[in-house]
Amino acid sequence: MTRLTLTIAVILSLMLPAVADEAHQALVERWYSGLATADRTTFNDILADDAKVILEDIDAIQTKDEFLGSLDEWKNAVRGATVRHRIASTENGTITVFVCYQFPGNTTYMREIFNFRGAKIIESAQSSVGVACEGF
Repeated sequence: MTRLTLTIAVILSLMLPAVADEAHQALVERWYSGLATADRTTFNDILADDAKVILEDIDAIQTKDEFLGSLDEWKNAVRGATVRHRIASTENGTITVFVCYQFPGNTTYMREIFNFRGAKIIESAQSSVGVACEGF
C-alpha cells in the first residue's frame, strides 16, 4: 500500500463514524418531529421492521407495529403538549437524548437511548429521570 493510499484509508476510517453519527442524529430529529404530530408515516419510515420500543418505567416492549398502533392514543396525549429534546451523547452507534415532555397536566423528564442499523432505528429505550426538566 502506498503512503497516499494509506493516508486516504485512515482519513476515510475517521470520517465514516462521523457521517453515520450525522445520519443517526437526523433520524432522532425526525423521531421528535414525528412525535409532535403522531405521524405514522414518519415512524414507519425511520423504524426497522424488527424495531423495539422499550418503555422501561412500565416494563413494556413494543414491536414496530404495536408502536404504530399506539400513535392514535399518543396523538390525543400530545395535544397541547410541548416536547423539547437535546442530544446528550453520540457514541458507538448509540445516541442518548434527554427529553422534556410538558403536558397540560404534568411534566416528565426522560432519558431516551436510540440504537441503529444502517439508516433505521432498531431500538428506542425510554426511562424517566424525574418530573422537573432541569436544563431546558
